[in-house]
Amino acid sequence: MAGKPDVLVIGAGLAGLTAAWQALTMGKRVRLIAKGWGMTHWHAGCIDVMGEGVDDDGGISDSAGHAMAGTAAVQPDHPYAILGRPKLNEAIDSFAQLCRAYEYPLVGNAGKNWMLPSAVGAARPTYLAPETMIAGDLTDQRPMLIVGLSQLNDFYPGLMADNLNAQGIPAAAVTVDLASLREVRHLNPVMVANRFHSLTFLDEIADAIRPHLNGAERVGLPAVLGFEQPIRVKLELEQRLGCQLFEIPTLPPSVPGIRLHRILVQEIRRLGGVVQEGFEVVAAEISGSRVLRVFSEAGARQKSHAADVFVLATGGILGGGMVAAQTGDIKETIFGLPLSGVKAQQDWLSHEYFDPQGHAVFKTGIRVNRDFRPIDETGSQFAENLIVVGTTLAHCDPLRERSMEGIAVATGFWGGRQAASNESS
Repeated sequence: MAGKPDVLVIGAGLAGLTAAWQALTMGKRVRLIAKGWGMTHWHAGCIDVMGEGVDDDGGISDSAGHAMAGTAAVQPDHPYAILGRPKLNEAIDSFAQLCRAYEYPLVGNAGKNWMLPSAVGAARPTYLAPETMIAGDLTDQRPMLIVGLSQLNDFYPGLMADNLNAQGIPAAAVTVDLASLREVRHLNPVMVANRFHSLTFLDEIADAIRPHLNGAERVGLPAVLGFEQPIRVKLELEQRLGCQLFEIPTLPPSVPGIRLHRILVQEIRRLGGVVQEGFEVVAAEISGSRVLRVFSEAGARQKSHAADVFVLATGGILGGGMVAAQTGDIKETIFGLPLSGVKAQQDWLSHEYFDPQGHAVFKTGIRVNRDFRPIDETGSQFAENLIVVGTTLAHCDPLRERSMEGIAVATGFWGGRQAASNESS
């Protein structure tokens, strides 16, 4: 893209990619720049809308709607409360339609959360899950076999099976040794996923698993069933094994998350947008009530990026959009935006790691108005052409709520549209 874009998106997580996609659908010229890829590469590859409301006192919920209603009642400035349920549904449904168009269906559970197994066998509530995962639903009592690969570290089928059995879910475990992998000393999920494009490899892994089925009606594998056609790979293995198959999220890099990233990037480029990594934005030039340009680090000098409208999607503390100093200050890294929920340093973290109330530092974020423009504590708007989306927003706790991807997609969707129209509602 030559010349100045209409919309410049900063950040390449789910929120930023979704915002760029939506601004493009409204006919705008869009460029996305980022230091690197966002949370898609380390999250589970599902869309968690709300797995635990703020009124649930540490318990997971099978009803995202109930959890959201309770949260909105307690916290009327939560991003979901700002949007409202109809807009949230439209954003999530549109995202699911996009994935379906790329032959990678994200499947809902009749409005309820799926209860899928984590890599240690805990129940993980999620609203939309890839079709490759849903056979692992823990409300289903059918026996399962959890399969690991000898050369794939950080996936422990025995631990997972023990925890599932303790919950009353019959599970066995096996770790298979594949001859084609013996030459490799260490594999990560991406390396394994690339091998699933080979029918010979599918035959090999099916032959290794089959003797251990022993009545199992479904088989759980680490989430490595390839990138291009994971549904086909799943069906091929199910045919070879004679039972259902499901993926289980692993430690990063996340293959299912990378699939979502690739879908969004491909769609952005198909629509004429530009996605560029390696641009760490560190400063901005502001005149009056408008952002004129932002600056990214470069080899000899900072590089200038001008646009009509800017979308900030750099994430919170975990994403690097905010940084914490030893002095006890927490700062937004580009614009120096005022933050809400900042606590004294000694109160950043709770004494208990799994405190049901979460940790204060993850609740720190940027206040916005109903148009997702940043404001201060008095309600004064920072800039008329700056939109903030994703988990950098205040009045939510995505980790505790299990709402990270839902907030990213929903606010990115409507933030991208707001940036394209650049009008106050």
